[in-house]
Amino acid sequence: MGLLEMFKGGKQEAPAIDLREVYDASIKDLPDPRPPAHDQALAKAIQDYLAEDNVRKGEIFRFEEARHREPDFYLAYYWIATYHMGMKNHQQAIEVLKDGIAKSLIKSPLCRRLAECYFWTGDVERAIYWFCTAIMAGDQTDYNVYLYLGYIFEAYGLKKASYWARRRGRGISYQMTYVAMEYMKRDIDRIIDMVNRHKNDHTRRMLEAFYPFAKKTLGYL
Repeated sequence: MGLLEMFKGGKQEAPAIDLREVYDASIKDLPDPRPPAHDQALAKAIQDYLAEDNVRKGEIFRFEEARHREPDFYLAYYWIATYHMGMKNHQQAIEVLKDGIAKSLIKSPLCRRLAECYFWTGDVERAIYWFCTAIMAGDQTDYNVYLYLGYIFEAYGLKKASYWARRRGRGISYQMTYVAMEYMKRDIDRIIDMVNRHKNDHTRRMLEAFYPFAKKTLGYL
């Protein structure tokens, strides 16, 4: 702040944030011709894991076997981490997801899952970094990451950014399922409450930097 601004009582503006603090530009999805269900044993393990009457959740062993069969395929890492998150073993989930991001061809679903893991353990700033990384990694078929960011933007009062992210989330979900998705109110309230409990100026500046950059870079759906 210059002397003139000082005498006038002007407020010093926060320095512009470097986008390297907002997302990891080196992480990119790579082409992978394998559809999610190409590994039938893994697909069956996921189906069994999600069954309503399955309370033991012992499929972790089959998920691990799938990871060893194809260490460059993202889906096993995703479900191993999901298992650990369900068991509240968040540090193990984080380690699995980071390993998957390093080795898998498709990375963005793992980045989003890592963001969720950080978010629900209270590290909202690191979660935002990985939500933004998930978006910029290349996959534009995951509406969840946009909805999360939309509610985070909303908690910070960034209305235009929130509308942009939620509109993209609804648009992507409609293309995928013919339903324009939003989360249930209680889940939105939980997300906003978590953000409100961990607000800080640096996180706000991350969000303010990411919105115009992503909007310009990604364009319209």
